[in-house]
Amino acid sequence: MSETPYPINEWEQALKQIRSVVAARINVNNQGEIEEVHILAKSGRAPKQIVRDVESILVAQFDLQIDHKKISVAQVEEDEEGTFAIVESKRPKLVGLTLRTVHGMAEVKVELLTGDKLMEGLAEGPSSSRNKLRLFVDATLKALTPLTLDKFLFVTEDVGITQLAKQQIALVSITLIASEGEQSLTGCALVRNDDREAVVKATLDAVNRKLWFLRNN
Repeated sequence: MSETPYPINEWEQALKQIRSVVAARINVNNQGEIEEVHILAKSGRAPKQIVRDVESILVAQFDLQIDHKKISVAQVEEDEEGTFAIVESKRPKLVGLTLRTVHGMAEVKVELLTGDKLMEGLAEGPSSSRNKLRLFVDATLKALTPLTLDKFLFVTEDVGITQLAKQQIALVSITLIASEGEQSLTGCALVRNDDREAVVKATLDAVNRKLWFLRNN
């Protein structure tokens, strides 16, 4: 499939007609071949059924065949305010983090797992103690990109380690920017063995609690 007769946004619009689907994002390579399909769907339907529906729509309407392994489904629940929150079982979990420092510059990689989908985020910058913590926030937010479907922008506002009673706590402040405006998000996590791990978990705490999606997606 070197060329496709339909634009990507038309494919995405077709996928959004599938029952329970809230949003769809398709990534293609330089040859126009589909590399990834990211689906955001309401809870209530099995992800495997949604994957089969995606495959069926692409074949039936556009004659596009795709390996089911390239389709990822994140499920959400609608709350009383009419917005969406990630289903607990599908919330991203930290599975790995690394830090490399060379000539005063730091490179951070954060690996998250949601369902069976591994997501990675990279961030780099000056290797000062405070900035390295900030890089772990940035890398975590970049790893979440497949779930945000490029509809939102997360901006790291502040990060730090503070003392509460006898416990150290990682605190993160993030601004979520969407077409409707801005939303301030905060998260925290106990520092158990590693302050960097706590910063990643605090970032996830901030984002997981309320990942906003537009009603008209």
